Parts: sequence; C-alpha cells; structure tokens
Amino acid sequence: MKIEIPKVLSYLSFRDMNAFVPGITDLMEGGYDQLLADGTTVKALSADEKMQRGNKAVEALAAYKTAKTAQNDSLAAVHRAEMEAHYPWFGYGFIPEKNDLIPPVSLVFYTFHIMVILGFFFLGLFLLTGWLSWKDTLHQQRWLLWIALWGIPLAWICSESGWIVAEVGRQPWVIQDIMPTYAAVSALNPTSVLVTFILFAVLFTVLLIAEIGIILKQIRKGPEDVH
Repeated sequence: MKIEIPKVLSYLSFRDMNAFVPGITDLMEGGYDQLLADGTTVKALSADEKMQRGNKAVEALAAYKTAKTAQNDSLAAVHRAEMEAHYPWFGYGFIPEKNDLIPPVSLVFYTFHIMVILGFFFLGLFLLTGWLSWKDTLHQQRWLLWIALWGIPLAWICSESGWIVAEVGRQPWVIQDIMPTYAAVSALNPTSVLVTFILFAVLFTVLLIAEIGIILKQIRKGPEDVH
C-alpha cells in the first residue's frame, strides 16, 4: 500500500511547500537548481565534480602544512586560499568511490517504516489505555493488557529502528560534506576497546543482577496492607 502526502517533505526540508527535494540520482548527477544559504540559486555539482574539488582541498591543505613547516608564509597563503575556496567539498576528498556516497537505501527504507508504524501503534495504545484507565475499565480488558505486555519489546525495536535510520541514513558523513566516517575513526588500539567493553559489560551485569534481586524481593514481600 502506497500512502502519499504531497509537498510535506518539501516543507520539512526547506520550510517551503514548493521546494525541490533532490533524490539520489539528482545528488549524484547534479544539474538541479540549488538554493544557497544567502538566497542565491546555483546549479548543483555532480558527485564527480565534488570529489575533484574535495581532492584539491585535501592537496592544498597538505601543501599548506608543508609550506608552514618550511616557514614560507607567502606560499602558505596561496595554498590556504586554494583550500578555503574548495573547503565546502573538503570531505569528498576522502571518498574513494562515488558510489560510497549512497547509504544502504533498503535498510533505511524498511527501518523507517517500522519506526513510523510502531510509533503510531504506541500512540494509539497510549490513547486507548489512557481512556480506559480514566473510565476505570482498563483492568477488565485482559486482551489489551496482553498487548501492552507483548508491546514492551516492540518499544525497543522502534527505538533501534530509529537509531538505524539516523546513523545509517547519514552515511558516509559525520559532518555533511566535511568529514566522512573514514576520516573520523579514532586512533584507539583494539585492546583499549576490548577492555572498555568488558568493564561496561561487567558493570551493567552487576547492576542487572542487583535490580532483579530487588524486584524479586519486593514480589515476595507483596503489597503492604492498607489500614
């Protein structure tokens, strides 16, 4: 089933109901009218053109550092000016293949739908349970209580689906056009990562055991008598 709401994405993206929202093909091939922050309109560059300018920015930065090391300020100024001219596409200089600019579309598409469907499910569930609770008949709806119980893992699935949409959908960028994930990797050795993981695993396991113990103790104790 296909449900469309015309012009909503344009408004969400640009606060303009008639704005053009480029798709993957548009972003890769360029040529469409792009509105800049200062209000001017230019033709969007293709992925190949952005990568070429990004490479020039990266090369200019390396040449600038070399010139500064050699204390050649005039040459450093030239390379700095070139780098700044191409800086808006700096991150593209680290992209090995232009197809790497496209995130896993299918994964993002389906997880987005899961997130939205479950979001509306929980909204309806909360409204229904709230209304029945206000009517003091919630305890009589055993079927709804079972749905609420089995809906607990669905909340986790909804949350993780949203995380996938956000993190996978933005690939390959950490900072759009400036820093790709390839350049943002921390220089940590595997041992440090493993030790940190083990420490967190032990800590949260201890907390889980303590929490379960407290819950079981309260269950065995039962509710307090009301006098």
